[in-house]
Amino acid sequence: MNQREKEILKLEEDFRDTLENELIKQQKENKKIEIKDIKLVGEAVWKDKINGKSVSENVFIVEKETKEIDENGNERVIETKNYYLGDKCIAATIGDNQLIYREIFKTSESDKMNAVNDLLSKVSEKDIDNNSLNRLQRKEMAEILTAYLGQKVTEEEVEKKLEELSESEIEELKDEQEDRKDKDENNLSKKQTEKIKVNGIQKADLNKLVDGKETLGKRLDLEQYDSIYVVYSDKVDEITSGAKKNNTTYSLVGMTKNGESKVLNDEFEMDQTVGNSASREQTKIRANSTATRDNKDISVYTRKSNGASIGCENSQGDINMFLYQKTMEENENVGIQIETSETPVIPIETREIMNRNRGIYQKEKVQDEIQEHTEKGCAPDNVKDFDGNEETTTHNHSSENMLNDYVIEIFNYENEDGEEKIKEVFTEDEVKDKLLRELKENKDRLSVQQIVENVKEEMNQDAEVFSREHKL
Repeated sequence: MNQREKEILKLEEDFRDTLENELIKQQKENKKIEIKDIKLVGEAVWKDKINGKSVSENVFIVEKETKEIDENGNERVIETKNYYLGDKCIAATIGDNQLIYREIFKTSESDKMNAVNDLLSKVSEKDIDNNSLNRLQRKEMAEILTAYLGQKVTEEEVEKKLEELSESEIEELKDEQEDRKDKDENNLSKKQTEKIKVNGIQKADLNKLVDGKETLGKRLDLEQYDSIYVVYSDKVDEITSGAKKNNTTYSLVGMTKNGESKVLNDEFEMDQTVGNSASREQTKIRANSTATRDNKDISVYTRKSNGASIGCENSQGDINMFLYQKTMEENENVGIQIETSETPVIPIETREIMNRNRGIYQKEKVQDEIQEHTEKGCAPDNVKDFDGNEETTTHNHSSENMLNDYVIEIFNYENEDGEEKIKEVFTEDEVKDKLLRELKENKDRLSVQQIVENVKEEMNQDAEVFSREHKL
């Protein structure tokens, strides 16, 4: 298998696991649903309605088999073919493979529907079949059997060869399969690791406590990584092909325990108000417990998710790293030096100084501001939305009064028959919870009014189903 086929197989296996977890909820004593195959079509691409940027999601074809047993014990088998955009089922085929989209998707997200249609028109059935989960699993097993038996095994021979193996041989084969996957991952990880080691000029352990209270990983919202590297920005493409290059000397790379790496430039934004080309200075508590105020940092990056900043200072060829937070009133960076591969252990006295510093005070203020936004029905993902400045407004969200108006509008929704099914089944609090979830998940893709309309339709459908199933 080539690298692309391995990537597709991993993608489809992960997607299958997600779907099967959902199907567990739908299984009944007289109704069993089974996934027979999954085929990746490709990526559908459309323009975001708000910022005009290109957005893409994978399109999958999922073949299912449903077995139902009626009250007389007769079994009926139904085969369906569903189309998924990301993890949402958007369409199915009926009759002579006629593609029918869900009405709510067709009416409210026509741009995505057009993108899916465009993709389907460009990808041949042969290419889609080549991406089949079943086919790729057979190909993978053919290669494993070839190595295990010491003779060439084709895809067509896989099933027969497996039937000929004993139980103990099957167990050995499973071990071979796991070893093979681990070997592939380790080879890739080793390559990535070596690229970072060659280009990296500084490394910080994200599991280390930086202020005596929290780890660096938690402060930077990077707990999924084990360490963070500083590398020369013009080298990031050697680590991750196509990675965004910073227009500064350095970039940051996260690395997991198993060696997988990711260039983090999209998750941070450069702080243009500080650095050696700006007049603003940073207050620093250094490893030796002294404090300085200077603008020696060449690069300062601010985490988009929580407002924490990390700076890189070039001091006579040595790269020192600092963890910053901005003070509320002065809007000035105050930070503590980070222990790295080139920096000695930060003594407890230094961390205690930082704990009394306004950097900790600022962190609490930031968290308060995030909570205020969340309570208003949104979850900002850009640091500018909670930078401690009350005048900063980089996005709009509904006020509490407007949110309550939308809840009442949904709660009192009348269907085509003039029935108010939603209020018969759901409470206002349940409507509000649903609306807040949808606003959080779709605020970057849909207008608030469209989200409200979608919630009306979905909750009305759920209420109608509930009413039918519980009708006496």
